[in-house]
Amino acid sequence: MNNLRKINIASYRVLKTLLLLFEKDMTMNELVEALDADGSGTYNNFVVSKYVHTCKSCGLDIQKIDGKYCLVNFPFRIKFTPEETKLVFELQTCSEALKSKSQDKSMHSLLEKLHLPFFKSGVGFKSSENYLIVKLFEKAMAAESDVLLTFKDGSQKQCTPADIVMDNDKILLRVVSDNGVVDIYPDKLANVKPTNKSARKTKISGSEVIYELKGKLAKRYQLRENEQILKFKSDGTIVITNKFEDKTKLLHRLMRYDALCKIVKPQEYVDDFKKMINDALGNYGL
Repeated sequence: MNNLRKINIASYRVLKTLLLLFEKDMTMNELVEALDADGSGTYNNFVVSKYVHTCKSCGLDIQKIDGKYCLVNFPFRIKFTPEETKLVFELQTCSEALKSKSQDKSMHSLLEKLHLPFFKSGVGFKSSENYLIVKLFEKAMAAESDVLLTFKDGSQKQCTPADIVMDNDKILLRVVSDNGVVDIYPDKLANVKPTNKSARKTKISGSEVIYELKGKLAKRYQLRENEQILKFKSDGTIVITNKFEDKTKLLHRLMRYDALCKIVKPQEYVDDFKKMINDALGNYGL
């Protein structure tokens, strides 16, 4: 009976460890503190590492990324429909509007677990290896750090992480180097290593343009591969973010949309857009 009791307690603690990792990524010390707070026993790094190893033995892919244990693969997958994805983005917008720190923290935790950017087309990860590479790339983006990419063929590339995009339901890592903007398939990479603080921060942040399309254009508009819909407005207007398209080409394209298009930011593009319109009108002056 005592042995059975020990097995039951150990099983409970393993499941509790798994539940904590479902909620958020945690360091070993954070796991120990969270389990201690449960009041069901005394824990230390050695004991908790055994619980993590037990989860791995059951087929759960738990990896240590940036000092935290992350549940990166689970036997059951979530596949979002476009409508479900839209709903989560609307929840995020409402959370931001409330301006509540606790609400923002909860939403951030939810998005981190859903890993929403990679479900925009209703697809998941090809492998946990793929996940690890993308996660490291994401963290480097958040830290505004340059990275050293090591490819599986042994070659390396020093660059700045710029964005994560989708191309025909495939994940691409967009980087900026001395040769310009390049998209890379994560499954071609063996490692992503942050290096120094990026010197290209201004160049990258300034390459995103946000504009609105309304009316019939909003209904029939086909997104380019470097575009995403940020918001659906109640009147049918869509808010689009466009990244890394040549400035002159983009402005000339948007001019063709006439009054159905409005550039929101950056201000530099708004000013240049107005100047192009005024210059065109000037050609027809008396």
